[in-house]
Amino acid sequence: MNHGIVKLWKQMDGWGFIEGDDGEDYFFNISSIRKGQRVRENLKVKFDTEETQKGTQAVNVSLS
Repeated sequence: MNHGIVKLWKQMDGWGFIEGDDGEDYFFNISSIRKGQRVRENLKVKFDTEETQKGTQAVNVSLS
């Protein structure tokens, strides 16, 4: 499990980026957020990562 802070969240478009504690940025979209969780910029989150054709993305995003 990784930890980080929501760096950017485009609520209307349903996507954003998490700045991980490792200094990397991870893309995520609304389908990657665990059910019942609401994210916004500057919140601390925990997440898993998944390799996709577009690179490493955050999945299973939830508040930490």
